[in-house]
Amino acid sequence: MKIKRWLVFITVSIILVSCDKNSGPFVQVKGIENLIYLSIKAYRTDNGLDGPFVHQPIMINEAQIYSYKMANGVEPVGTQGLTEHWNTIHEKIGGYNDQAIVLSTNTNDEDEILSQLLKIPDADSILLKDVTQCAVGVEADTAGINYVTIIMMKVDS
Repeated sequence: MKIKRWLVFITVSIILVSCDKNSGPFVQVKGIENLIYLSIKAYRTDNGLDGPFVHQPIMINEAQIYSYKMANGVEPVGTQGLTEHWNTIHEKIGGYNDQAIVLSTNTNDEDEILSQLLKIPDADSILLKDVTQCAVGVEADTAGINYVTIIMMKVDS
């Protein structure tokens, strides 16, 4: 009986020690972020791009942080402050062909947001680049203006 207890103790200890816990941040995707991603994916499909295009969690975290910075006045609306976020992304998952678009808007409708994005110079060509990973971050300021960050890049499988 002592041997069985000892074996159970050792087995449980090995299992608990071998369980690799993710120490990274948990990324919660807002509904609006997912809807914008789905609109972009549909737009790409409608324009003949049917390859892999995933909503990437590590990139989502960085897009959310950047949107938060814009909503709180830490960064002006624009892509000029994304360098440190790209560096973090590349350290974690690699990738290349970095693309980004940002927008401030008072709408919560994903189709209207896509329409507004497409009015930005070169946005159409950016959204239709050869990329496989996408991230959308949205954060609102106290006045209810949404700051949208879209970052995309290619990662070879």
